[in-house]
Amino acid sequence: MQGLAQSTMAVVPGGSQPLEQSAIQSHMWDENKKTFLKGEPKVLGVVQIMIALINLSLGIIMMTNTVSEPLISVALLSPVWGPIMFIISGSLSIAAEVKTTKSLIISSLTLNTISSVVSAAASIMGIISVVLSIEGPFINNHPIARALDALMLVLNLLEFCIAVSVSAFGCKASCCNSSEVLVVLPSNQILL
Repeated sequence: MQGLAQSTMAVVPGGSQPLEQSAIQSHMWDENKKTFLKGEPKVLGVVQIMIALINLSLGIIMMTNTVSEPLISVALLSPVWGPIMFIISGSLSIAAEVKTTKSLIISSLTLNTISSVVSAAASIMGIISVVLSIEGPFINNHPIARALDALMLVLNLLEFCIAVSVSAFGCKASCCNSSEVLVVLPSNQILL
């Protein structure tokens, strides 16, 4: 069990709660906060927002394309709902580092998990769109539109990686707490 350091041990004779329980929880919260901040959520949040704005800009360019048929990813409005989700989760990641509270970390974890699912879905749609634009019924699409679609696919994959990494650090800080050990000892009463 390398890497799992046990930070607290409370021995409780008779099942009564120790007086230092709040101090132990406060110390554990400080460690969990440091774990979350190791992931640099502010930097990753800014990168999420920047990629989302680039994706949204490329999507608007592709939606206004009148030269060829719309690509599948554009027809499903992937360039709109994906970036909106990434902007929201990136903003929440920034807020979670600026004011690190447990509720903000859990909210960031939740939204980044949803964003990773959204980016995985957008990536799958992007793969299908790129493949069909090269070898399918939409082969008459303009080469620039196909290139923009491929670029959006790469950006969606990058968004997936960022959302998963922020979610991993948020999970380590909030729900995957394996460093607490509580030992309850029964009272030693001798019955005659």
